[in-house]
Amino acid sequence: MRIYDEENMSFDDDVDEMAGYTVLEGHSIFRLKTPQPEPETVASPIPQNEQTVILDRPDVARLKDGQELTLAFGQTCAVLYNGKTVGGLKDAYVKKLCAERGGQCAKVFYKHTVPPMVRIVFGAGQTIPPALPQEQ
Repeated sequence: MRIYDEENMSFDDDVDEMAGYTVLEGHSIFRLKTPQPEPETVASPIPQNEQTVILDRPDVARLKDGQELTLAFGQTCAVLYNGKTVGGLKDAYVKKLCAERGGQCAKVFYKHTVPPMVRIVFGAGQTIPPALPQEQ
């Protein structure tokens, strides 16, 4: 049997180009497996029992990261440390918080970042009112 290439040149020569070589199936270029890309990972969402919120009008010079704070609900929501105001939460967030989490308990911790934030952990601590009292 004679084999020809595109230009009709014969490859049936008595000289074997691959003489002396051993073919290893595992290392053959025809059996190369392309590395499979890692499946896309989705960042896990923030647990539903925890939220991080930016402080409004912060005064956090005396606080350490992770310091426990308290929430004071009145016409607005103030964040207190030892009875002194260290900031507040924006009115729109407070309305949403009261509507969605009213009646639940929450603890608040200072998060030392720029801008200053608080981490609200639901499930223990003081009770969130269902709605803020309206201004008279």
